[in-house]
Amino acid sequence: MNWLIDTDILIEGERENLAFEAWCSSSGKFATADIIRAEFLLGVHWVNDAALRVRGEKFYRDRILSIASFANESADYEIAARLAGEARRSGKGKPSLADGLLAAIAIRTGATVATRNVGDFKAMGCPCANPLERSRK
Repeated sequence: MNWLIDTDILIEGERENLAFEAWCSSSGKFATADIIRAEFLLGVHWVNDAALRVRGEKFYRDRILSIASFANESADYEIAARLAGEARRSGKGKPSLADGLLAAIAIRTGATVATRNVGDFKAMGCPCANPLERSRK
């Protein structure tokens, strides 16, 4: 299976969640997206605790930078806005623009989004799963 990793899964890796390591070693092919790298770094730089910022920056350099990453194509922005807007209007979810951009890449590439936020991605009609739950079973 081809996976696109969402920010919340990367955060679990940074927190040293053992399910993340188990999944990474057994999941096969995976990538992330440039918007997700930026979203992760936003969280790192937002934290007041300097030690947590250092830990987040180290995880980014050591682990995230080595993961293949997709850029959004121009058409992805229109698709992302439509998917996220329709999900919000229907009341089925509240996906962010970053979620929509990741969903657009997943749909374009035929990948499944690896996320703990399954509800918002399903609301956009995007293939998704929480691989960390599977790793615990």
